[in-house]
Amino acid sequence: MLYMNLAIALVAGLMLFEPFTRAPISRFTTHRMRRVLAKRSYYQAGAAFFAALLVATSQPSPERIHPLVPLGVGVLLLVASVYWLVRGKLLLRQRRVFNQLH
Repeated sequence: MLYMNLAIALVAGLMLFEPFTRAPISRFTTHRMRRVLAKRSYYQAGAAFFAALLVATSQPSPERIHPLVPLGVGVLLLVASVYWLVRGKLLLRQRRVFNQLH
């Protein structure tokens, strides 16, 4: 059970820190690219939510790990999934064409 919690925490960490490892290039040039990024954000939100459910419902052995650690990781994953849902929704909005006229 401890190895499963560690594996889930490792995958969650990779999902959380993956956006910070990419090169900072402009990815928002076309509507299609924004739609692809929004879909990816929704997939990450779903995976983070599923991982949060797995972590929160697993029973670690009491002598090896404190019970609040999996719950804290689960809450962190839930917050990340909400962030990705909001980000995906913002990416799917239509861009304002005449934004810079004034």
